[in-house]
Amino acid sequence: MKTKAIFTILFLLAFIQPANGYLVTIQIEAEVYSVDDNGPGDGWLDGQISPGDIITGYYVYESTKLDSKPEDPTQGVYLYDSSPCGLFLSVGGFDFQTDLTNIEFSLAVLNDFFPSGKDAYILESVNNSALSNGTSVTELWWQLDDSTGNALTSDVLPTTAPIVEDWDDNLLYIGGGPRGEDFGIGATVTNATVIPEPVTILLLGFGCLLIRKRN
Repeated sequence: MKTKAIFTILFLLAFIQPANGYLVTIQIEAEVYSVDDNGPGDGWLDGQISPGDIITGYYVYESTKLDSKPEDPTQGVYLYDSSPCGLFLSVGGFDFQTDLTNIEFSLAVLNDFFPSGKDAYILESVNNSALSNGTSVTELWWQLDDSTGNALTSDVLPTTAPIVEDWDDNLLYIGGGPRGEDFGIGATVTNATVIPEPVTILLLGFGCLLIRKRN
């Protein structure tokens, strides 16, 4: 019975991972430096988010996604439309995240991009879930820029987290609400770390469990 249960779980895990690669999950932490909330009353964010607050979250993408602009060696653009890829952030009791029922998420890697010659690392979630109070989230993105062009060496999709200290500009932005009564949150990402592949962790856990049972 135990063996059957384990094989069932492993079978399900096979469907979690992409057939041609694996999921890269990068955990991030950011510090809010500006909040502009034009909503009614205390605003759409209920006055719960202020400069100095810490945003925690992560983003997920598939490791072997093909470049949608292969003809341009300075511009790698990787587009995702399937779960669980996307950007997921939390601060002040609010969750800002990709709508997993309608995913439009991208990761762009620009190396010595014309005409500026700069490097850039840009991720954006276009379709996002509404907040718990029903407010729409229309902007959810993170952009790193390096004017020296030294942060990247190619436009190949990386499987490691960007080193935030290598970049001149670093902006995480969250925005939403109706036009004219919108809100915006600006933040600086202070740390980005790859989380080990989920299946590897689970398999190690199952292995330890089996060893413990046998002993």
